[in-house]
Amino acid sequence: MGLFMDPLLNEALANPEINNFINKDKLERFRDTGEVRIEDDVLFIEDGCVNWTKIPRTVHEIEDWIAGVDDDSKHD
Repeated sequence: MGLFMDPLLNEALANPEINNFINKDKLERFRDTGEVRIEDDVLFIEDGCVNWTKIPRTVHEIEDWIAGVDDDSKHD
């Protein structure tokens, strides 16, 4: 089903009280793009937590990752 829940969107689009609040052009542009789900592995410790997930989150970090740059300090 992806990021967009088609049954709910179709119901909203069919409802004249709701569909005025939906940008239909934007919706159709992105409706079939899929999704990205990021879940972190976190260790909770006495004085805080440690995020064990090393994943780029910004455009620059993603471009570095694609280019093979592995700088741990960028992903803390």
